[in-house]
Amino acid sequence: MLRVVLDANLLTSAVLTPLGEARALLRRARVDYELLLSDFMHARLAQVLHYPHIQTKYPHLTSGVITEYLALLRGLALFVPEKTETTASKDPEDNRVLAVAVDGQADYLVTRNHSHFPATYGQIKIVSPADFRSHLQGAQDR
Repeated sequence: MLRVVLDANLLTSAVLTPLGEARALLRRARVDYELLLSDFMHARLAQVLHYPHIQTKYPHLTSGVITEYLALLRGLALFVPEKTETTASKDPEDNRVLAVAVDGQADYLVTRNHSHFPATYGQIKIVSPADFRSHLQGAQDR
């Protein structure tokens, strides 16, 4: 089964827009791919979702919704301890996301922030959500 890291921007979008592309990709976890996550990514996501400007913009995002979503991710993902240090990105947090992909032996890192990552890193393909969705669709068609 494919091993995949969804960048924090996608994990955030998945809860903010439940009918959006990121949520559709997350629904395919465990069926079409193994979702990889780290404790750092999980904690950072919790922090971001509690930002006052996010809470104001998305009134459906109550503490209960956040708690349920974080529990869903905890049960859905394979948590990978970070061991690798990388400097491939200018953003230290993105380097930690890339480290999860390396340490979890990911096939894909899916992100909307292509300027923050190289196109590939070792065997890891760094792709957009649309490209990853196309890959999954192509695999189903075979």
